[in-house]
Amino acid sequence: MSAPVTAVPPASAGFDVAAERARTPGCATGHHFNAAGAALLASDTVEAVIAQLRAESLHGGYEAARLAADGLAAVYTRTGRLLGVDADETALVESATAGWQRIVSALRLGPGDRVLAARSSYVSSALHLLAAERDTGVRVEVLPNGPDGATDLEALERALRTGPAALVTAAHVPTSSGLVEPAAGIGALSAEHGVPFLLDATQSLGQLPVDMPALGCDLLIGTGRKFLRGPRGTGLLAVRRPLLERLAPQAPDVRGARWTAERSWELAPDARRFELWEAAHALRLGLGSALADLHALGPATVFARLSALAVRLRERLGAVPGVRLTDPSAAGGAIVTFVVEGLDAGEVQRRLALRRVYLIAVPADHGRWDMDPRGLAKVVRASVHVYTDDDDLDALVEAVAEIAADARGTDRTASAAATGAAATTGATGTTADTSRTLARLPRTRPVRASGAARRDVVVVGLGVHGGAALRQLAERGLDVLGIERFAAGHDRGSSHGATRMIRRAYPHADWDVLVDTAYRAWAELEQAAGTRLLDVTGGLYAAPGERPDPLRGPGCRTVDRTAAARIFPGLRLPEGFTAVHDPAAGIIDAPTTLRAQLALAQRAGATITDRTRVTGWRPDGDGVVVRTAGGEVRARRLVLCAGPWTPHLVPSLASHLTVTRIVNAYFAADPAGPLGPGGLGSFSVDLPEGLLYGFPAADGRGLKAGLDTGPAWDPDSARPAATADELALLARAVARVLPGAGPVTESLTCLYTMTPDRRFLVGEVPGVPQTLLASACSGHGFKFGPAIGAALADLVCELPRPDLDFLSPARLVAGGAR
Repeated sequence: MSAPVTAVPPASAGFDVAAERARTPGCATGHHFNAAGAALLASDTVEAVIAQLRAESLHGGYEAARLAADGLAAVYTRTGRLLGVDADETALVESATAGWQRIVSALRLGPGDRVLAARSSYVSSALHLLAAERDTGVRVEVLPNGPDGATDLEALERALRTGPAALVTAAHVPTSSGLVEPAAGIGALSAEHGVPFLLDATQSLGQLPVDMPALGCDLLIGTGRKFLRGPRGTGLLAVRRPLLERLAPQAPDVRGARWTAERSWELAPDARRFELWEAAHALRLGLGSALADLHALGPATVFARLSALAVRLRERLGAVPGVRLTDPSAAGGAIVTFVVEGLDAGEVQRRLALRRVYLIAVPADHGRWDMDPRGLAKVVRASVHVYTDDDDLDALVEAVAEIAADARGTDRTASAAATGAAATTGATGTTADTSRTLARLPRTRPVRASGAARRDVVVVGLGVHGGAALRQLAERGLDVLGIERFAAGHDRGSSHGATRMIRRAYPHADWDVLVDTAYRAWAELEQAAGTRLLDVTGGLYAAPGERPDPLRGPGCRTVDRTAAARIFPGLRLPEGFTAVHDPAAGIIDAPTTLRAQLALAQRAGATITDRTRVTGWRPDGDGVVVRTAGGEVRARRLVLCAGPWTPHLVPSLASHLTVTRIVNAYFAADPAGPLGPGGLGSFSVDLPEGLLYGFPAADGRGLKAGLDTGPAWDPDSARPAATADELALLARAVARVLPGAGPVTESLTCLYTMTPDRRFLVGEVPGVPQTLLASACSGHGFKFGPAIGAALADLVCELPRPDLDFLSPARLVAGGAR
């Protein structure tokens, strides 16, 4: 027999989910279903942590702790209130596992002591018990489950009558399913036989009622990071009197004991005896803030909300072909587990993450006693919280339906139909607002409108930034079309040529975050593409010593001309020049990068149309209409990465942009000499002729160099080869600082699109929020390509990117942000 599962109360009609989402910044980054792992933090919780860290930086750790004494004391009060016990029966620890180990060790279990453990026990608890069984002779008896999947109370009663037991333990909710153990029944039987009952409330605190006296629970552990919405690194334990007075930690700490004489000490009279002196006070105050939030909402209100959401989610997932729910019939609360037939749960998790739906896959080795008897190797676990809304549920169910359909090899249209049918019959029996669902971004499947073709996003221009954006959008599950005016890899714009520079040295700290993001993005792109794209050579960037805005950057240092000659023997700086040495600078393989991004985009489902000219575009309600020679395309969002054609496509910015024709050339040089990789890396020198930049002779074509000055140019006009005068000017600049360079062997031209401040344009087109822009990269944008692609995808998905504010197109418009 087993006790009945706690009934699900009706959802609170007055619950304000919008308010909870507004105070939860993580809601903007995707659809989060991992509260059973680590819930999203509320803004107040984050601010509580930061405020204490700031106080520690200003006053010192001890002084800040004294200043926060009242706030720290309130954490115990709120914990006791949550558990229905006195504050001095609670202790704060680093994790639930730390609390478990201190409590169980304090029980001083010995040879022959029987521990009756439920199959719901978490891996860390089970391993501790099994180690005690092996090392000290404790007898661990795993209790059977009843037909509903919960601990069989009749079997527990028989085990208790068999002989004395030292401990009964169960997880209120396991890690591997939405099961809710009959904790009150377990507690009543344990009390009847005088056996302490230890409840692992790690997965139930914050989502289910947990009143220790009502549950007959003597000992309890829990964590802050799950449904309590506290920071990671926080946990709690509670021990009710009179058992508290009989437990003594095996390793007392100065926090929990007082050293009274040379060989004697006294334990703290309360549960603080289980604590350590060293603690993260900032995290504890964050936990206190989260507990205050829970009490303000009301635990019963939260329970009603979460249980109702999980019921709806379980019903909808259960209606998806190819999906099998794995929760036992005794399930309840906020957790739903399932498998997709034919797919490993980890693969399901990965595919969902590409659609910005985040949850976790739980393997059997996290819950052997529970999962092995049920024949489960791994399950997908979704868990809801107060910030979960209908759009989140729709996104998860639709994405799972598509993944299940793909696994079965069936048509996605049938999957969509099944999902739509499931969406119309939630727990309340109401019909979903399908028009609102179709309008939501991001999409996880194509939606076709009547008339013109319909896409989630159209990307215009497939150079480095457009290709990166196309890939990122496709990998997030959006139906995206990339349009290129010329053939892929053409030489008419700004992304062609063999090499590009990457460096951390920039004149202003505004760039540092984006630079760091770019380096990580290149590493990720290389891994995804399976090829090397970036060669770290180090770099020197030189200018006259009196330059008002010298370069600087993380890991960079300023060197004089003598030190610069030691670093790069092939480079000779003029008198009075200094240089910034950036050891992480390097050279990017430009054509391989372009090919890799487009290949990854197509692999993720993007459609590419080249040799197609975009003749214009216009806003259309909350979407956009893009005009091409072949007809119109409608999209929810438009991303313009048109390089030198940006002034034509965004006339409102044309007066602020200048397209310039730039000349580059290769100079004869021995790759084994001082102008090869052994004596030179990427470089730039600010000369009277302009900024000279270049790369060593490493690809068999010689030393590459260019000047970033040139005449204004219409990109639709023919672009002639470099003139003799232009090459002579470049050669004089090269000879001034690279004396070993030979004659010009070949040359090429490209176009720079410049802003007055030489900062990029990344963000919304002013006045048209459904259209995004990445352009006017002023000759130094290639190095940021993968990072800007990801940023554009974030902006399309309405994720905030305040780190890009300094690049906003609005700064060029009168009255715009700066």
